[in-house]
Order: sequence, then C-alpha cells, then structure tokens
Amino acid sequence: MSSGDPLADSVILWTRLVPTDPLPADDIAVDWEVATDDTMQNVVATGTGTAFAALGHSVHVDVTGLEPDTRYHYRFRVGDFATEPARTRTFAAAGTTPERFRFAFSSCQNWEQGYYTAYRDLIDQGELDAFVFLGDYIYEYASGGYADPRGRETGQDFECVTVDEYRARYALYLSDPLLRAAHAHVPWIITWDDHEVDNDYAGASSEGDDAVDAFLERRAAGYQVWYEHMPVRLDPPTGPEYPIHRSFAHGDLLRFHVLDTRQYRSDQQRKEPFIEALGPAVQERDEALATSPDHTMLGEEQSTWLEDGVAASTAIWDVLAQQVFMFGANAIAGSDPPIIVVDTWDGYAGERERILESIGAAADNLVVLTGDFHSAAVGQLRSDPFDLSRPVIGAELMASSISSGFFDDVAVVADLVGPAIVANPQIQWFDARRGYTICEVTPESWRATFRAVADPFDENTTVDTISEWQITAGTPGATQV
Repeated sequence: MSSGDPLADSVILWTRLVPTDPLPADDIAVDWEVATDDTMQNVVATGTGTAFAALGHSVHVDVTGLEPDTRYHYRFRVGDFATEPARTRTFAAAGTTPERFRFAFSSCQNWEQGYYTAYRDLIDQGELDAFVFLGDYIYEYASGGYADPRGRETGQDFECVTVDEYRARYALYLSDPLLRAAHAHVPWIITWDDHEVDNDYAGASSEGDDAVDAFLERRAAGYQVWYEHMPVRLDPPTGPEYPIHRSFAHGDLLRFHVLDTRQYRSDQQRKEPFIEALGPAVQERDEALATSPDHTMLGEEQSTWLEDGVAASTAIWDVLAQQVFMFGANAIAGSDPPIIVVDTWDGYAGERERILESIGAAADNLVVLTGDFHSAAVGQLRSDPFDLSRPVIGAELMASSISSGFFDDVAVVADLVGPAIVANPQIQWFDARRGYTICEVTPESWRATFRAVADPFDENTTVDTISEWQITAGTPGATQV
C-alpha cells in the first residue's frame, strides 16, 4: 500500500492484491477511504477502485477534491479485510509560498547487498512531505549474481525478463516490512533507472546486445510491472514506449521536474577500458560522439519539455529529480579528453552543456538530485564541469543507496576515490556509505542532511548524520555547514 504523485487537490493511492491462494482471472472491486485522522473517524472521501487482473490485480486510485497542503490517512477494504491506515498528503496550491518543505531522497535498493535499515531511520525522523526515489527499485539479476555473502539472497534463480518474473521480484522486495512502512509513512515521487529492466540499458540497446525486438518485448514487461507496483499519476503502458517524465510543484516554493534518463538515451560509447579493474564503464571520452547533437540522454521531446517547464516555472527552487551524476568526474587529473564513467552525463557532454545553459539561465535556484552511484556527494554545476572558468549555475546533491554497495573496502575507496576527488574540484564532498538524504527547504535556503547506515548487514545498526550542506537562495552552489 502506497501513495504518490501529490497535487494540491489530489493524490494517487495504490495497492495490489496478493492473497495466499491464486486470485480469479477477473477484475476485483476494492473500496477505499480517506480521512483527516489516523483512526479513520473523520472520513472525507470514499470510493471503489478496480484491481485489474491484466495488471497483476493492482489498484491505482486518483483521489480528488482534497484540500491543499493537508495531511490525510487512507486505507483499502476488500470484503471483511481492511488494511491498516497509512499516511499521505497534498501539496500546496499554486500562488502560495509555504514556509517550509521537508523531504528525503535516495535510490538503489539491491536486496542482496544490504538491509533496508535506512527506511527505519527515515520513519524515525518524523514528518516528511514527500520521499523521492530515483530508480533501481529492484535489481533484475538472478540470485547470487551480484550478491554480497553477508547479505540475503533473493532465492530466485532467474534474471527477470517476463512479466511473471518481474512480478515475482517486486513481490519479494515489497515483502520487506521496512520498505512497506516507508511507503505507508509518506507519499512517494518515483522515477526508474536501468535495473527496473536491464543493467545499463540505453533506449533499445540492452546490456547483452540482444535483438532489438526481443529487448523491446522485455522492456515492455519491465515497464508494465513497474507501473503495477508504483503509486504514479500515469495511465498503464501499452507496450515498450512509456513516457513517465512529469512535474510536481509545492506552491511556488519548489517544483520537481522528474526525468527519465534511460528510455530515450543513445547507447553509451564503447571503447577499450582505461582502468581495466573497473571494466568498460570507465573510458577516455569520445569527444565527437559525446558532443554530437544526435547523442542524447533525454531525447528531443523530453529535453524540450524540461527546458520549457523550467522557463515557465514560478518556483523559487527548480529541482531535477534524475538518475546519473551531472557534476562531472575526470578519473585522471588533467586528462584531456577526460577519463569518464560513460553511463553518466559525462558521456553526453554536448546535451548536458546545452541543457544546463538553458535551465541555468531560466531557474532562479537550480538543484539537481541524483542517485545511481551508491554513494553520497555534493557538487557544483557548470555547463562544462571541467572548465572552472565557467560560472557555477546550481548545486547537485547525490544521495547514497538504500542498500546497494559501492566498495565496502575502505582501502579501495581511499585508493580510487581520494585521487579522483582531488582531480575534480567541482566535487566538494564524497562518501561511500549507504544511506539517504533529508532536505529542508524554505524560501531563503535549502539544508541537506546526509544520513549513513553504520553496518548495511545489520538491521539494528545505527544511522547517523555524516554531513550537512546549505544552499542560499540567490547564490548558486552549496556550502558545508
């Protein structure tokens, strides 16, 4: 049970029927109710949704007619069974400027690489207005493929390809009580990354160079089952093409522009790896390809939508909720062309430069939220990150992963990351521990608090604040507190 994609007068409620015995191959009516109190006494909206058999008996309800900027509670009922009440809220109305907005964000929750302890801590932090999840909700690998021996196994000896296999993986992940509790605690705003379908896929290109028709069939299955399990303000997909980029505003305080950096992107460059130990993901940048107008991360329609949306925004803070880092990273100081992680915006430098110049000029205050890299970081945004003579136009906050690992060996992290940070002054701070980030936003400032899990393989471990940063409205970039 979950809620998401809040507007000023409505919110999406989601559930899925998963009984002990198989369900009939029929649609099933599911009642719902919304109240202003957690005892469900002051009910303000009721109705009946449909658990569609063709969509895994999932239910998506758009509850309308709600009051702006208001906390609500909701539950579902089928026959004599009723769910426990969960919490949600609406966003503030356009034309208003709320005093505060408090949200958290993270990504990447590989079942086999750690427990979901970060969600327990998130709930302990009290009132949140939203949780933003930036992709890799599941991992598609067969059991043990990328497992940590200290973690838990999926027990599913298949890599997800079909609808039934993806459904089995989501059902396993959602069996985790901490993940379910986080969904019940706060409305989510969600996008996907690669592992909801296939590692490092780009457009119609799979990791294993499968035939395009076969991969698009797999992509359609992944997209459908993602929709079946997410509280999103979208119609269900009907094939492998599924636009999910969308925006949400909390009054005139901030606007989230939620991006999809997978479906429309050109294939990553393919050259010999520079650092063999890191594999083909780290290469000398192909300058002609990276700057080609045809080499794209977002695709023409989405990039136009983003630029137009930021230009039309009345928000004090314009926020990109997206997947891979934009602030740039050259693995070898002074290397020209730079040595880059090709799956990031560094591999799509021409489009990054054009988009950041456009939205940087249009936004009053630009903040980019990033996941994917299984580590936390703060960076300065320039249209070319390796040209320090260019002005800083915004700040990038990269939250670490809920459970997915970077390198757990401290010495490896020091050997690899230390020199890279020195070589990249635009990266102001970096930490490889798992966790998430809390942001408290006012009209005057933005404070980001990075929380880290002490031991990802201990469900009862501590979670602590490891760094705090502040962005002052009108001054691009972040400063450590």
